[in-house]
Amino acid sequence: MVMKQIKIMKYILIAVISFFSNCKNGDILKDDELSIKKANYSGNQLRIDGYFYQKIDGAYFSVYCFYNNGVILSAGGLFYNQNEISNYIQTEFINRDSYNTRKYNWGAFNVEGNRIKFECWYPSEAPYKAYVRAGVILNDTTFIINESYRMQGGKKTNIETENETYYFKQFSPKPDSTNTFVQ
Repeated sequence: MVMKQIKIMKYILIAVISFFSNCKNGDILKDDELSIKKANYSGNQLRIDGYFYQKIDGAYFSVYCFYNNGVILSAGGLFYNQNEISNYIQTEFINRDSYNTRKYNWGAFNVEGNRIKFECWYPSEAPYKAYVRAGVILNDTTFIINESYRMQGGKKTNIETENETYYFKQFSPKPDSTNTFVQ
């Protein structure tokens, strides 16, 4: 019986070693790299003195803060009114430092003409996956996301068609954009 257990453990050990030796430099355990690099935003296509949100069936979703250093903060969320959003941002992002240590709160964005793209890590179990959301800016307070995808090896994967309208709400003070994840 003991010999059988040793033999089974030996096969398990060989399988685990084989699995990890076949992983290219351990890439299977690495978080995605952002394909969008942060760059200072000084345009006027979007207001950045507040946050953007979606409104679906009376509820507010997907709150994002854009910063002039090219960083985006994803505050996530499901809220039933804008006071809830403001209170949440105040308590979770301004009165606490813990959001700075959560990679999935962060990303980078860029604006070219009337096009917007942003990429964030999304909460899941590690390794974190980064997704790009791309769309059209209608005016400085409204944009529509019509595509999401993941960049892998320089190619778009997991391509999805979207139809998400985001609206602006002025808000001050915004949480600090300092983090160690978006370089």
